[in-house]
Amino acid sequence: MTKYLTYDIETLEDIKLAKTNIQIDSEETMEYITGSSIRGAFIYKYIKEYGIDDINQGIHREKLLKGGIKFLNAYPNFEGYRSIPFPKAYFALKDDMRQAEEMKKPLNLELGLDRKLSPEYQRARLAEFIVNDEYEYIRIKVDKNSNLHINKASEETKLFRYEAIKKGQTFKGIIKVEDEAYIDEIKEIFEDRYVYIGGSKGSGYGRCKISNIKIEEENPEYEIFKYKNDYKEHMYLIALSDIIYRNKLGQYKTYIEDEYICKELGLKKVEYIDSIIETKNITNYNNKWSCHTPQIVGIKAGSIFKYEIQGEIDEDRLLKFMDAGIGERKADGFGRFVLVDSIEDTIELCFPKKNYVEEKYSTLYKKLDENEKQQLRDIVNKIYKNRVENHIADVVLKINENIKNPEAMNQNQWGNYKDLFDYIAILEPEEGIKKYNEYINDIKNKRSISDEQLSKVKYGDKGLKDLFDKMIKNSRDIDMFYEETFKDVDRVRIGNITSEIDEKFAYQMNLKILIELARYQLRVREEGSR
Repeated sequence: MTKYLTYDIETLEDIKLAKTNIQIDSEETMEYITGSSIRGAFIYKYIKEYGIDDINQGIHREKLLKGGIKFLNAYPNFEGYRSIPFPKAYFALKDDMRQAEEMKKPLNLELGLDRKLSPEYQRARLAEFIVNDEYEYIRIKVDKNSNLHINKASEETKLFRYEAIKKGQTFKGIIKVEDEAYIDEIKEIFEDRYVYIGGSKGSGYGRCKISNIKIEEENPEYEIFKYKNDYKEHMYLIALSDIIYRNKLGQYKTYIEDEYICKELGLKKVEYIDSIIETKNITNYNNKWSCHTPQIVGIKAGSIFKYEIQGEIDEDRLLKFMDAGIGERKADGFGRFVLVDSIEDTIELCFPKKNYVEEKYSTLYKKLDENEKQQLRDIVNKIYKNRVENHIADVVLKINENIKNPEAMNQNQWGNYKDLFDYIAILEPEEGIKKYNEYINDIKNKRSISDEQLSKVKYGDKGLKDLFDKMIKNSRDIDMFYEETFKDVDRVRIGNITSEIDEKFAYQMNLKILIELARYQLRVREEGSR
């Protein structure tokens, strides 16, 4: 008999789970832990625990390869609840979205499925995951780190950016077992155990702890939707994971055909009405052949389909259909979905409310003496400063995307600017700005090669020199630091304490951006000359 196990997985180290294998200069991470990566961790421990030589034989094949044990995706945990992918069918006004993001205030969402909205509305993309709190969606954000690395895997060495899920976060996963006899075995291998997930496992990434395993009699994914079962004229299919779907002719499709739904549910008629979806290139790595499988265009989690139906819904048949999943690679967590009778026409998207832990910190803060409060401020500031430094690589790559004709400045001149920025970075801000202006005026008055080459490099519609001038001039501007340069880095708040920086730190970080930008260009030229 089918059973489900829910569990928590805590990231003790950053986790690298690449979204795609297409780009070689940028590696974005997924915002959840894939069922396939958890399955791989389980198989590794299973082989080690029982000394299995070949899992492609007997009961091992049945359990691990043919779907006897299915590992669903682990999504962000919010106060004990497993979040779900944000439904793709919601729209909002552009200005409202900007204000909601900047001011952390609720955003009014309008359903765009099978209804016409005014042109001012745009697809809401402020969340990847939400918790459905009856009258509102609570936005769940996954914290990520990024950095610059050198990729030496190919003949041509290149600099690239990678992202990773940041350590210290908890995700909630689900394991589906077709035979409850497997449950004790799973608990023995996974309960309160450490596992390694994702890439670069030997380089300080991927260590996680699994805990809090619980047995569920029914599909826990359906729990929050179970009251949406009063089917009349319409039915909505919500993708709770990515779906790889083939029709009866074996063709991959990016919509779920009405004939297929009709057959599975035994209805008189099902007619496709509308859908709002996103697609995703899906591939995986074949260890046997040491290569990636061909890419398939699949349906991304959160996509929604609307159908008109005729006939009575058999509840047992409905639950069995949802329990089985749709399409391919279901053992890896693909193909999960839910069928509901309705979707809210309007709903609010909110940031998490102040929780009990924050209230406890606020109460604690009042009891601290001034020395203790300062220590707490120092900790909060240190966390924020670390976030800023981790984000510098993102800022550098974003700037670099807008630089045109960088080769007009040769390697020596890029090196000169790197040396200049290195030198003035260690000076007091006022002295450093003065030295920069003296250098720029000097090369301009002398009409030197450095000035001539710098004038040929463009940044957007202006010159690169304009960017240098602006960043140096405003290097001490704390408001610009928060609102422009590092606007994507959330400030740290504990109780009544909010992280703060001074002008010197802002100055140093702006100089570090310029140093890393010059270093990036030097590396590109060094590798290009090989």
